[in-house]
Amino acid sequence: MGFESLTPYTCDAALQANITNEGGAEGRYRVLKNIMGLWLLQRVLKEQNVSDLQGLIARTAALPACRFIIDCNDDRFINPASMSAEIRAACRDAGQPVPESDAELARCIFDSPALLYARVLNELAALRGHPFSQLHIVGGGCQNTLLNQLCADACGIAVVAGPIEASTLGNIGIQLMTLDELANVDEFRQVVRGNAALTTFTPNPDSEIARFVAQFQPQQTKELCA
Repeated sequence: MGFESLTPYTCDAALQANITNEGGAEGRYRVLKNIMGLWLLQRVLKEQNVSDLQGLIARTAALPACRFIIDCNDDRFINPASMSAEIRAACRDAGQPVPESDAELARCIFDSPALLYARVLNELAALRGHPFSQLHIVGGGCQNTLLNQLCADACGIAVVAGPIEASTLGNIGIQLMTLDELANVDEFRQVVRGNAALTTFTPNPDSEIARFVAQFQPQQTKELCA
């Protein structure tokens, strides 16, 4: 997760938050923090022999939110022998209920990144000194409508999902700029907005996950990289 900036963020607060500055087009920077999430889902789907992802998502959506919460960025989830067992162990270690079914495991995997997104978004907003109004989710993961809505609810801002083939489009955009078919990145983004299928998810402040965030994740308002 990150935001675009004309200058890198190299203050002590950025270092402590494990923020990186990724080089982008036209000398811009993407100030970001890496977050694990769907990697956990990929492993669990394989271990649980789940082939019907949409059916799993439907069963997951029917479960109550925020019963099983893990830190997706914990090193224990990088490449465990069994992701399902590691998630259960993490919940057990934290004194939480333990997810048993594939739907409960998926509920944990969807709720936990959404809560982490909210926390990281708050960190990034504090670094730059003002809040965000939208969160863009691109790539294959943006097709997960449940996770998109959870992110909108947890972060308290609109989530715009799409385009799906973001990496391919970005490559095409740079080539068109090189050929002088497009003037700059801003023009390219206008072209994408006008042609890609984008879906906006509006936050619901009364959702279970939104109430959880309001109770347990206080907002940082001080600018950290002043």
